[in-house]
Amino acid sequence: MKKMTVSLMAIAIGLAAISGAPAFAAPVGIGLGAHAGYGESKDADSGSMLAGAHIVLNVLPFLGVVGMVDYKFEEDHSEAGQDYTVKSYPLTAMGRFYIPIASFSPYVAAGVQYRLINYGGDLFDDTELDDSDSSFGWLVGAGAEFDLNENFAFFGEVRYEASDPDRDVENAIEDAKDFKYDQWSVRGGITFFLN
Repeated sequence: MKKMTVSLMAIAIGLAAISGAPAFAAPVGIGLGAHAGYGESKDADSGSMLAGAHIVLNVLPFLGVVGMVDYKFEEDHSEAGQDYTVKSYPLTAMGRFYIPIASFSPYVAAGVQYRLINYGGDLFDDTELDDSDSSFGWLVGAGAEFDLNENFAFFGEVRYEASDPDRDVENAIEDAKDFKYDQWSVRGGITFFLN
């Protein structure tokens, strides 16, 4: 792994030197933006769109801190003959580790996530169960940031999010299982840097 990281850094610096562009072109500073994407929980019948806003603080050309708030649209689930839906509001804090190459900066990311969850559908309509929940989890991902000009950048990323809500429905409804929403997602967005 260490050899691979050193090799990637050497390639990045070499490409930047050959192109004549500065080796560290990732914008440093604070940025605000919007993003959209698609994600699917592991046990979902189908995935759903997501949309949100983010703030980026690139403290160094190779290191950024990102905060995101999303709305994940309704996702369909079924369990033990019961249909239910899930909407969620993920709040994310993560670090991005960039490999700056001129106006293109691939990155890896890792962070934590707090998720507010609302349930609906047959499983909850016919019972006295609370239809809200929350969970804490972690995420890992990879992506790239493309500098469009001095103030605007576009990013695209794919990530895996692990989340286990507090709710254990097994005690309340026979044959229903503990809800888990580990999921993958892809997203793209634009960021305006306040330089």
